[in-house]
Amino acid sequence: AADGSVRDGLSILDQAMALGDKITEGQVEGMLGLADRARSLDLLEHALSGQMPEAMALLEELYKSGADPLAMVQDLLDLVHTLTKLRAVPEAKDNKQAMTEDEVKRAAQMAGMLSMPTLGKSWQILLKGLSEVQMAPNPQAALEMLVLRLAYAADLPDPADLLKRMDEQS
Repeated sequence: AADGSVRDGLSILDQAMALGDKITEGQVEGMLGLADRARSLDLLEHALSGQMPEAMALLEELYKSGADPLAMVQDLLDLVHTLTKLRAVPEAKDNKQAMTEDEVKRAAQMAGMLSMPTLGKSWQILLKGLSEVQMAPNPQAALEMLVLRLAYAADLPDPADLLKRMDEQS
C-alpha cells in the first residue's frame, strides 16, 4: 500500500496503531480500502463466466465494506497476471503469489479453464479500465461498467476460432 515509500509506510503503520491494541487483518484492509483477495477472485470468476447478477451483487457488497474501486481494479489486474502466469507455467503455483494455499489452488484451477486469448483480453480490458476508474467522476460506476465489459468480452470467441469457422464455412 505504501508503494515502496518509507514515509508512506510509516504513516500507514501509525494509522494502524491508532486502531487499538489488537490490530486485525480485516481492520487494516478496511483502513486501506482493500478487498479480500478471495472475494476479488470470486468477482473475477463471476465476470469471466458471465454470471453478472452475482458479480454485481459482489461489487455492491465490496463497496459497502469500504473497498476502493481503484484498488479493486489493481487487484483484478494482479489476479489476471497471476492466472496468466499459472496458465503459461503451471509450476508457478509453487511460488504462492502472495496468496493462501487455497487461493493458489483455486487460481491454478481457474487458469486451467481459461484460454490465453481470454486472459490476454481480460488484461487489456482491465488495464484500459484502470485509467477510466482513476478519471471517472463516479469510480464505482466506472468499475461496474468495466466488470460488465469484462464479462461480455470473455464470451467472445477467440480470433483463431473465428478464422477456423470461416475456413470451415468456405
